Amino acid sequence: MGRDWTQTIPGASFKGFPFHVEDEGTDGAGRLVALHGYAKAETHGTEDMGRKARTFRVAAYIVGDDADIRAQAFIERCSTPGPGLLVLPITPSQMVRCVGCATNNRKTEMGKVAFDLKFLELGSEAGGPPAIPLGDRIAQGLLDDLADTVADAISAFVPDELAGLLPF
Repeated sequence: MGRDWTQTIPGASFKGFPFHVEDEGTDGAGRLVALHGYAKAETHGTEDMGRKARTFRVAAYIVGDDADIRAQAFIERCSTPGPGLLVLPITPSQMVRCVGCATNNRKTEMGKVAFDLKFLELGSEAGGPPAIPLGDRIAQGLLDDLADTVADAISAFVPDELAGLLPF
């Protein structure tokens, strides 16, 4: 006897708001790889930048006499800030952010509101290393280069017996 899928898969919801699922899937799984081209070269380089952020697409719908009212409430739920728990029939439950919520209404299907949903896995709340403005990064790089140049110039004129006393 096979598995009774209707008894073993959960109902779908986002931030506790239930909906039905037509289909679900993931986009963006794999590795984030930087491609480095080299001038006048017949080869290239690649650099593994880590795992790609996973995105989830869901074709969902809400049905019933009050589908229009509940659909508006669901749109608002998807628009609220902060992450929420996404529960899907097949994909494991996880914390995500809703990054896309489009509706599709057909006059031949009154009482049904369809959604194209897109979610992004939560990832680290820390967000990685702090962002440093580009101008500050350029200035720091120039200062570092200048310090190295000055140190090299001074070292060229300082006798070897005094070199150990220098702070660089």
